[in-house]
Amino acid sequence: MTTEQAIKKIEKTLNKSFELFPEDSYWQPIISARNQLNYLIDVLEKKSDKSKLDEINIGLISVREFENDYEDFAIMIYEVVDIVRLLKKNRL
Repeated sequence: MTTEQAIKKIEKTLNKSFELFPEDSYWQPIISARNQLNYLIDVLEKKSDKSKLDEINIGLISVREFENDYEDFAIMIYEVVDIVRLLKKNRL
């Protein structure tokens, strides 16, 4: 996977979050998920460093909050978790 492909996958997941939940949602799980997705895009675009990658818990949020009612969105998040693994291994 290239950096560009990873960015597109994360952006697609972020866009899906706005299709499912209002932009001004106060629900903490979606706020946190969006913040993490934006951080990952910044890392891939070299606008932020990788120092907070170990704090990414979007997969756990997905299991707890999205998997039962928003399965397609959860699957997209699990694909993002794979990108996080690649970033941690410096393969992206």
